Amino acid sequence: MLWLSSQWTRSGWAAFSLYPLLAFIGLKLGLHSFLHGVLPALLACGLIGWWLNYRRYRLIADTPTAHAVSAALGHVELCGVARNHPQAANYSPYSGRRCVWYRCWRYENDRRGLNGSTLDLFERGNSLPSLPENSELSFLLVDGKQEVIINPEGAEVIAPHRESWQEGKETLVEEWIAEGDPLYVLGQLQSHGGSRPDLQSFRQDVGAKLAEWKQDQPALLRRHDLDGDGKISEQEWLLVRAAAEREVRQNYQQLASTPATLHISKPDDGKPYLINTLPPRQVARSYRLRAWLHALAALLSFIAWLHSGLSA
Repeated sequence: MLWLSSQWTRSGWAAFSLYPLLAFIGLKLGLHSFLHGVLPALLACGLIGWWLNYRRYRLIADTPTAHAVSAALGHVELCGVARNHPQAANYSPYSGRRCVWYRCWRYENDRRGLNGSTLDLFERGNSLPSLPENSELSFLLVDGKQEVIINPEGAEVIAPHRESWQEGKETLVEEWIAEGDPLYVLGQLQSHGGSRPDLQSFRQDVGAKLAEWKQDQPALLRRHDLDGDGKISEQEWLLVRAAAEREVRQNYQQLASTPATLHISKPDDGKPYLINTLPPRQVARSYRLRAWLHALAALLSFIAWLHSGLSA
């Protein structure tokens, strides 16, 4: 279901080609199949398309655009410029093109249908296309002097560039985001490193360290059984706890000295994770228009279905 949701929204306007495709299949199968099979399917597709696109429209419209340097951690909307990591550029596997992100797939040339669009995945036939290979390597969103690491795994990405070419009996298709492209990201912002934990976290980590040491009793006795009686006395346990606190505090000091980095990834609460190259208003407007067109398709399908039932 998540895969279908991603295909439905990521393919954008191409998703509307499902309606004439389903109608054509229904008419080929006969009037009865069209009325009792295809019309309910068209209604369901319209409702699903409306809900998926309207949900994303509301999420974009209700989330203010933040600047990376001052953005609060949590669910954010950021705009900037796409960049590769220094000394770690990304390259597409088919063409070897340098980019920050890619999606690619292939299909046989004797296929019929939608000319290699992402909706090829729904096409019938003996020779199905390969599932899209999506880049999962991180890249950067640069907003002024602030860099944010984008982890694209699980994102719905609409790439601005697309190219297809033939190799033997196959057609290869690539979509990509290039370095320097404008970048729009809606996801969960987190900070790694450079911060000092609170007292509760410190106590939890000390407890975890003590539990770890208890698992190796011989080593624990060897280090802290000062009187050699084969057990840890109450006073010796205070020394054990002090040693654990000292080790955890040293780890915290090392983490605090590491510069903080900002990361955006898929939200934990299940909200959509969107990566695009359009301005926020244009992204929202596109989702809103598609949502109401899907709703119109659902309404027309329902009217036709209702009319066919009354006429029967």
